[in-house]
Amino acid sequence: MNKKTVLFLINGFGVEKKESYSIYDASLMPTFENLMKTQLFSTIDSPVNNYYDGYRNISLDVQELYNYSLLDKDIVNKTYTTNQTLVKLQQEFTTKNKNLHIFCFVDTSLKIVEHLRETLKVLNPNKDKKVYLHCIISSMEIDDYKKIVEVFNHINMDLAEYAPIGFIMGLSSIDNAAKEVDLNFFFKMFITKVGEKWQSFTQKFDVLYGMRTAPRFTKPFIVNSNFELSKDDIFLFYNYDNINLTNFINMLSGINFGSEKNNFSYYSLFAVTSNLNIPFMYNLTTASNFLISNLEKINATGLILCHADKIPIINYFCNGLKNESSETVKFVDFTNYENTPLQLPGIINQFKNDLIIINYEIDTCKSVEELKAKLKIIDDALKAVLDNMNGSKYTLIISSLYGMNKVLTTEKGAKAQVIFSNQVPFIFVDDFITKKDYLIAPGTINDILKSAYKNIRRDSKFSTIVEKKNGLYKLFFK
Repeated sequence: MNKKTVLFLINGFGVEKKESYSIYDASLMPTFENLMKTQLFSTIDSPVNNYYDGYRNISLDVQELYNYSLLDKDIVNKTYTTNQTLVKLQQEFTTKNKNLHIFCFVDTSLKIVEHLRETLKVLNPNKDKKVYLHCIISSMEIDDYKKIVEVFNHINMDLAEYAPIGFIMGLSSIDNAAKEVDLNFFFKMFITKVGEKWQSFTQKFDVLYGMRTAPRFTKPFIVNSNFELSKDDIFLFYNYDNINLTNFINMLSGINFGSEKNNFSYYSLFAVTSNLNIPFMYNLTTASNFLISNLEKINATGLILCHADKIPIINYFCNGLKNESSETVKFVDFTNYENTPLQLPGIINQFKNDLIIINYEIDTCKSVEELKAKLKIIDDALKAVLDNMNGSKYTLIISSLYGMNKVLTTEKGAKAQVIFSNQVPFIFVDDFITKKDYLIAPGTINDILKSAYKNIRRDSKFSTIVEKKNGLYKLFFK
């Protein structure tokens, strides 16, 4: 028989750093404070900094964009150079006098450098063709700047002979949610090459970090203005996700050269959403190991309580990168009652699902006062869930998918830096799994769901970080 497990997430919550404005207080969260002392408790590592990546990690058990692995495999097997779409692009580029503009989506992974290098070896082997890199930053997290600078340093040093960097910009400047005025602003710069210029992108990123501007919201700036735009140019969208660029490509395809219309051609690494039928090299892959498939392996079902606007994101990862519904995991929008904690036990008791995830997040708060009020409500919710257990009716796991580093306004209107580290809590509450006989082994957020699966069905193949103490441990640590 399966054991019901409730995963109570306080996303954004971690060990408060010394340099942080003081937020956490035992009197603010007495239930949480007591559980740390009386139950199995430890901290685990989170390699991510945001909600999106947090659910990607625990649902898929990966730490980077899933589609990186597809290119990794093709490059290692030396089959990348025979990709039909890449070969077609290479033939068009080498036989005609055209410029190639690569709009490259950049995150914090250095793998993008290797992938670009292999592509450029095919397209510009003699390093004599006009290829320009226009880099689009997708990260939402301010603390990612250090890693982003490292990626750009490698791009600049390793690939400059093949293709210099033209523009750097945030995804918000060109995705389908971008305002028309922002798109016009970019294309004016793209055509005239007149605009903000920073030969040292490191200094520019220092400025953006100081202004607390999320990388994704970086306004376009020019690194190298030697690029050209002519009516027969080729565009390659080097993306790792199904990016919607309908408005951007519509505006790009509408550029005229005097009385002449452009004759641009377009290609993409993975499918790009647009009104044009753009040939792409790879289909987006789906994961074989994901939350829904893992629940099915142990003959279990799940229920996730979260805000309605988060359901599509969570469902995408729970389904192995497929946007479809499943009977295995259901969602409940708790927007209207997340602040009334006494309703939570009723939902836990009403639904017979084996895994119930309660999804709170604190990094949406804009002020210290709001954050403290939110933590108090969360602690009240935690108490309601705990009081409902009644003799270990279910197991309760309390954790977080990431920490937070955010500037909030104080009660007096000043600015305060609030830093909860990516050392996040892991508390395991079960009457039969006690501190006397068990411990929490070192782990990461990838182990949260594995531990839940193992708890739901003890004979499953999944590993858990909740381990029984051996005799040697008891001898030295009584």
